[in-house]
Amino acid sequence: MTEPCGVCTIQQSNASRQDFAWENERWLLRHHPHPAPLNGWFLLDAKRHVASVADLDVTESKEFGHVLRASMRSIRSVLSIPRVYVVMFGEGAPHLHAHLIPRDPSQEGTAAWEIADWYRAVASGVRESAAPTQVKETVARVGAMMRAEITL
Repeated sequence: MTEPCGVCTIQQSNASRQDFAWENERWLLRHHPHPAPLNGWFLLDAKRHVASVADLDVTESKEFGHVLRASMRSIRSVLSIPRVYVVMFGEGAPHLHAHLIPRDPSQEGTAAWEIADWYRAVASGVRESAAPTQVKETVARVGAMMRAEITL
C-alpha cells in the first residue's frame, strides 16, 4: 500500500484552510503550516496530483508562470522585501509544490542555502517559528493582492 500524498491531504483538509491565501481550479497558494520557518513562506501547489512541472498539461503549463509571478509579486509587496526565492525538490512529497521563500536581507541566516539550516532549526525547535498572528495577517493580505492580480 502506498502512503497518501501529504500535499493532497493538506489540500483536502478543512483544518488547513486557514493557511490558504488564494486558489483557482488548478492552483493553490498556501502559507507553510505551523511551525512556519518564516512569515511569508508560501507554497504554490498544483491542485491535480502531478509530480513535476514536466508533467503539467497544456492549460496548467500556460498558467504556471503567470500564477508564480503573481504570487511572488504579492509576497514581495506585502512584506516589503526585494526578493522571493523559489525552491522545488519534489522528494518529500511527489506532488508539484514550489516553496516561495521571502528573502529579507536584514535577517541574518536566511541568504541562499542558509535557508535550509534555518528551516531545520525551526523544525527541531532550536529557532522560533513565525508568529501565527503575523502569518494570519500575511495570508489575508497576500490573498487580497492575488485576487486583484490574477485574471485567468
